[in-house]
Amino acid sequence: MSRIFIAGAAGNIGSALIDTLPDKAEIVAGVHSPKKAERLKARGVEARVIDFADKGSMVAAMAGCDRLFLVLPMQEKMTRFGRLAVDAAKEAGIEYIVRSSAYGASSDAHWRLGRENGMVDQFVEDSKIPFTVLRPNSFMQNFSTILAPMIKSGIIALAEEDYKVSYIDVRDIAACAARLLGDHEGYTDAVYALTGPQGLTLADVAETIGSEAGVKVAYTPIDEEAYIEGLDGAGVPEWNRNMLVSLSRVIKLGMMGNVTQAVEYLTGTPARPFAEFAADNAGAWR
Repeated sequence: MSRIFIAGAAGNIGSALIDTLPDKAEIVAGVHSPKKAERLKARGVEARVIDFADKGSMVAAMAGCDRLFLVLPMQEKMTRFGRLAVDAAKEAGIEYIVRSSAYGASSDAHWRLGRENGMVDQFVEDSKIPFTVLRPNSFMQNFSTILAPMIKSGIIALAEEDYKVSYIDVRDIAACAARLLGDHEGYTDAVYALTGPQGLTLADVAETIGSEAGVKVAYTPIDEEAYIEGLDGAGVPEWNRNMLVSLSRVIKLGMMGNVTQAVEYLTGTPARPFAEFAADNAGAWR
């Protein structure tokens, strides 16, 4: 039986992909701790502990698998991790890769986070392993996880002015990946930009969350200096801070509000609107 190795299986997209794939017996989940592995095993999913900095651990973990879903942690060594993961895939005999990258990524992108992701995409392409790259826009789930405490305080304070972002639900990213991992004929050696169905300002986001969750929240634009001070105050590592600042600058260039139909093209189902996400996650903000 062919098997899928999910690198980064405990993350936002990896977890959603495990929930989406119909046959848990064909999944091997790559996680970073025995505790996470035990939790997945309790759900009937085989889990193997990997270290993105150790190619040998990834080669061993991918043994017996022929398809790879590759998503990487947003850490300073992300491009190094990507190179090692692709090299491990070649050594382990992986025959097809679905790479989850980032919207607007390119190895020569003028913004840092896009360039870092784009370099990993290039490693995948250069490997000569058949591949499909997914480049999703910012996740709706960021509002129900890392930004939830801010929203609970009643204010979304970010440095994005009034520009739009076509946020995407990670469940739609997972649906696209699941479809490709099941049958990728006609979709190999291709790149798809994934977005939600509409571009939204943060004022739109605040209004929708307030309406769906029954809470009071408003958007207060801040300048970049205040944004950086907030990230530093929250203990965000310097590299991650610089990546987030680069993302906010690209948003303010108007580059993140475009809408594609790629989710519907790949899955046959339109991308979820933000209101549906907010209704499903209302408890995160109450």
